[in-house]
Amino acid sequence: MKRIRFLLVILLLTLLTGGCAPAKAKKDKGVAQLPPGTLNASEVTALFSGQTVESILDKNGRISLTYYNPNGELNQLQDGSKRNGVWRVRDDGRICLTFAGAGEKCRIIVKEGSVYSKYIVKKNGQHERIITYKSFRSGNQVK
Repeated sequence: MKRIRFLLVILLLTLLTGGCAPAKAKKDKGVAQLPPGTLNASEVTALFSGQTVESILDKNGRISLTYYNPNGELNQLQDGSKRNGVWRVRDDGRICLTFAGAGEKCRIIVKEGSVYSKYIVKKNGQHERIITYKSFRSGNQVK
């Protein structure tokens, strides 16, 4: 029953956000262009919701395992330590994570071939890849 409800929510989000078309980059002067392959809100939600995601922090190679609960909670295992937080997807497709003692950080998700990455969007038109996602597994593997 929960799975059917989840699928109905995803279908509704897809219909409300105009299908699976990539987020359109703004062409106004001073607004950063989004890289090709940038996912929209419904694509990001479908990719992460209910999944345990293994990721690598690009700057130091640190590996994390994070469960994105459909109810907006998240559980993360990193360097043997567990931490909890919340996640959401904005209308513009940015995934936002908040952990205790830290402010919310919102980033874009980009599909590059068969690999997904998380980028910081910079106002100067440049973007910085900060995370590469290794795998997506259904259910909570962080217990």
